[in-house]
Amino acid sequence: MQATPETTARQHWMGVLARAHADQPSREQLNRHEAALRDTDYQMIRAPEIGMTLVRGRMGGTGSAFNLGEMSVTRCVVRLADGRTGY
Repeated sequence: MQATPETTARQHWMGVLARAHADQPSREQLNRHEAALRDTDYQMIRAPEIGMTLVRGRMGGTGSAFNLGEMSVTRCVVRLADGRTGY
């Protein structure tokens, strides 16, 4: 399965976020992007919310479904000045 450029970029930034506390270059990189986001005009469509969801699984992907456990989730919706909406 080929990774799309969007997937590759997302994987890179998830890695930056995961290591931001550990090494200074990643933290500086994260701070630069956070500062750029702070200067971006946006509209809050739905304020951040926190909740729980039940995670289900299947043995081998094809077996009978079972309840794996609960997981915390968040959701928020914003619209950037250029019209893009993020969830």
